[in-house]
Amino acid sequence: MRPIVKAPARVRARNQITIPEPVAKAAGIEEGDTFLVELESDDPGLLLLRRVRDSYAGALRGVYGDAAAYLEDERRDW
Repeated sequence: MRPIVKAPARVRARNQITIPEPVAKAAGIEEGDTFLVELESDDPGLLLLRRVRDSYAGALRGVYGDAAAYLEDERRDW
């Protein structure tokens, strides 16, 4: 399990929060990324940031093994 990265952040004018560099690097956050901000009803002190991806193409690459080898086996079985 990866270690949790924690760093303080402060709310600025117009409710802007800068994500601390160690957190942004660990999460792979880049300029222009979009997030959904959620407030937990059970704990109003907990805010969640969920990344909204522009595209999910390739998101599962490698999860099911080598797709090319799988297709080759399927073709061979025909």
